Amino acid sequence: MKRELRFQLKNALSSTGFIAICVFAIVFAVVCFVISCISVYGDDIISVPAVYDRFFGNAYSNEWFVIIFSMILPFLSCCAFADSYVSDCDRNYIPICITRAGVKKYYFSKLIAVFIGGAFVILLPQIINYLLCLIAFPFSSTYEYTWDLWQADTYTYVISESYFLFKRLYIFSPYLYFFTYIIISGIAAGIIAVIGYQASFFVRNKIFAWSLMFIAINLLSILFEVYCIPMKIDDYIFGFSVGNMTYGYMALTIGIYFLLSVIPIPFALRRLKNCI
Repeated sequence: MKRELRFQLKNALSSTGFIAICVFAIVFAVVCFVISCISVYGDDIISVPAVYDRFFGNAYSNEWFVIIFSMILPFLSCCAFADSYVSDCDRNYIPICITRAGVKKYYFSKLIAVFIGGAFVILLPQIINYLLCLIAFPFSSTYEYTWDLWQADTYTYVISESYFLFKRLYIFSPYLYFFTYIIISGIAAGIIAVIGYQASFFVRNKIFAWSLMFIAINLLSILFEVYCIPMKIDDYIFGFSVGNMTYGYMALTIGIYFLLSVIPIPFALRRLKNCI
């Protein structure tokens, strides 16, 4: 299994799709950083916001960055390596791979590689943007404070709301709070990529594997917003989101996506066995 997993990871990291998505993600992170710098260029140092305020994963301060990134997140994660089964079929590699490694080793090693690839391309731009912001912006700032200089706006107007999740973590450390959300978004992206991978066993088409979750998640987000259902997955993977979220709905939302990623396993394995 380890040998097959190393082989699949090597294929993932060297694939054209994965490299192209990584380049795009890095450019997106840098562009967001540059825009943040330009927005405060020439301001007095006391009015320059802190790092976590300029981090593009902050849904409260950088709403448009988050909207754009959350819309393309399913597409990026699935384009990384979720179409690899279709690629193997197109090149007639399936019988060779199964003969060499066995059905289960081939299937599960590729599934793990798909998860890692999908998570990596979402973690990478956030970590790069976070590090760039750490270099350019102050660690803490008076920008956060109200007229009385005793309470921060974030504490009085945002963190006091019922929809604000992980309040104690934010109070303990805003930086740890946003790092936690970076990890959550990476895990969610990996699960989304796996769903795209599973779907490719039933519709053997690369465009379908890339676009299924992009279309499904964005349509569901619109539907949930219209009917005020707090199950938009992007609300739970970016810090400072301002929907009607609860811990219960967060667990339910991520749990449903996780189930969608594991339910097809026996059916996909059956299809692979038919390739022998």
